[in-house]
Amino acid sequence: MLPFIEDNDQTRARREHLEKIKELIGNAYPNKFQRSRTTGDEDTITAIVNHAEITKHVPHLEEGARPTPEQLEGANEALNKFNVRVSGRLSVPPRVMGKAAFVHLSDGVSRLQIYVRRDDVQQMITADGRTIDGWQLFGLLDHGDFIGVDGYLFVTKTGELSVHVRAFEFLAKALVPMPDKMHGISDPELGRRQRYVDLIASSLKIEREPDELTTREVFVRRSKLITEMRHFLDAHGYVEVETPMLTPIASGAVARPFKT
Repeated sequence: MLPFIEDNDQTRARREHLEKIKELIGNAYPNKFQRSRTTGDEDTITAIVNHAEITKHVPHLEEGARPTPEQLEGANEALNKFNVRVSGRLSVPPRVMGKAAFVHLSDGVSRLQIYVRRDDVQQMITADGRTIDGWQLFGLLDHGDFIGVDGYLFVTKTGELSVHVRAFEFLAKALVPMPDKMHGISDPELGRRQRYVDLIASSLKIEREPDELTTREVFVRRSKLITEMRHFLDAHGYVEVETPMLTPIASGAVARPFKT
C-alpha cells in the first residue's frame, strides 16, 4: 500500500480491479497509445469536438430538443466516415445498461462521449497479441482511469457527438477516487498547494458560473498574455534581465545596519 493513499473501501476496490486487469491483459501500464490523425489535426478530444468538418454535421438543437430521424440519418451517414483513435480519462463512472454502456472521456479541456457495446468488444486483441474479453475488461474500469479507444463518430438520439467503440486499450488505473464532479473542490488552499487536484477537479466540474474559467484555461491565458507582453517589449528594443534588486530572494541578512 502506498503511504500517501488512504486505505478505505474505494481504494481497496480499485487495487483489486487493477490486479484483475493485470491477470487479464498482462501489462497494465503500456508505454504508448498511437492516436490517429484523420481529422487534419492530432486527434485530441478537443480537436475532434471543435473540428469544423465534424461539427457542421452535428444537429444544432434548442435546449431539451432532440434531433429528428431525418437529421440523425443525415448526420450519421457523414460522421460514420470519421474513424478516430483517442485517449483520455473517464470523467464520469461508466453507465452500463445491459449489453451496452456510455461514458465520457476527458483530455482536461473537452469531453467526448463513447458508446461501448458488448458484442463489439468481446473478442479484442491486445498489444502483445493475446485475445481477451473486452467487456470483462470494461467492467473493471473506474471513474478516473485512462483508456484509448478506436471507433467511428456518430450522433446519439439526444444529439450528442459520440464515438462508437470497436476496440479499446487500458492505459492507466486511478487508484484514488476522483473529486466531486458537480462542484469541484471547495478548499482554495488545497487547490493552491496541490495543483494536480485543482486541474482534475476543475476540468470535471459540471456546475459553473457564467463565463467561469477552468484552472487550465486560466494558466493558458496567463501564459499567452505574458508571451505577448514579452514579444511586444522585445520588438521595441527592451531587454529582459534579472538583477539582485528584482529577484524574489530575500537577502537582507547580509546587509550592513544603518548607523547614525
